[in-house]
Amino acid sequence: MKALLDFIPLIVFFVLAKQQNIFMATQGLMLSSVLVYGLHFFLQKGKLEKSQWITLVLTIAFGGLTLVLHDDVYLRWKSPVINWIFASAFLISPLIGKPPQPLIQRLLGPVFDLSPQGWFRLNLVWAAFFAALGGLHLLFAFVFPQWWIDFKVMGGTAIMITFIVLNFVALRKHLKQPDQPVS
Repeated sequence: MKALLDFIPLIVFFVLAKQQNIFMATQGLMLSSVLVYGLHFFLQKGKLEKSQWITLVLTIAFGGLTLVLHDDVYLRWKSPVINWIFASAFLISPLIGKPPQPLIQRLLGPVFDLSPQGWFRLNLVWAAFFAALGGLHLLFAFVFPQWWIDFKVMGGTAIMITFIVLNFVALRKHLKQPDQPVS
């Protein structure tokens, strides 16, 4: 359910951008983001994950600049910046924490059984993915602006889902097996 809630602001943004204009879409994106992350905050017992805070704060910041300055260039920077922050988090994660551990291992450790070198490599793959996805968002935002909204909502989402599915397919032999019951 949590992942499905995260699509609500994108859907609101897409519909309003197609039916109204970018500024109405930005207002809808900001309002629906506050509502969705407010619901997350409630459902998660007064907490938001770091990625949720980053997304919410940058949505409000870039959306606010877009509305105040009446220029969508600021909103166009939101997705590249968010993706590059995520890429940076993956890159620096093996250097921080107690004990230092790749971010992907913290996220998928309960699901997969990899060697320390395997986790490090997978972490680099995720960092590269987010860096590249940020580049694609930037490309569509400024080189192909006529397709920017479609890519932002559908293209980026499809690429992310495909990447996650390919990860699970590639790593299926490393899936942790549930403990066998003692007979």
